[in-house]
Amino acid sequence: MEEKDLEAIDKIINKALKEKLEPVNEKLDSHTVSLLNLEKEIKAYMDALDLERKRIDKHDGRLEVIEESLELNTSA
Repeated sequence: MEEKDLEAIDKIINKALKEKLEPVNEKLDSHTVSLLNLEKEIKAYMDALDLERKRIDKHDGRLEVIEESLELNTSA
């Protein structure tokens, strides 16, 4: 086999693979926007959760001070 023959075989194989994979690529492209939207929504929920955790931590710190001043035993 010569180099030209190998190049011709390569072109045929690449063309066949491209044709076979086209429906898969189209399906992936159609889902990309949905996945990006889901990622944005999840990030928004994660940001809100982080803010809520920080708020709760502040309250926990304040409650500890109150419990200590009232000498409440919270380990019971």
